[in-house]
Amino acid sequence: MTESELPSWLQHLFIALQIIALVVFIYLVWPLIKSENWKAKFIDNKTARSIIIVFILILTFVWGLSAFFGHFFPIQELK
Repeated sequence: MTESELPSWLQHLFIALQIIALVVFIYLVWPLIKSENWKAKFIDNKTARSIIIVFILILTFVWGLSAFFGHFFPIQELK
């Protein structure tokens, strides 16, 4: 059974459950996020800052490669 075969009320129920789970997760984690000193932990720390920069560069590189191959070598359907 694919998602297109599910009844629409069940699809809406799954989406609502995911949104409720996200809200509960943010509600539980927000005090921990708010109490951290993020500037001292990530921006002022040179090692953490360089790791974040490398992570962003890797994500950009992977996204660029997938966009390149998706544009120049699209998926061909077998008929």
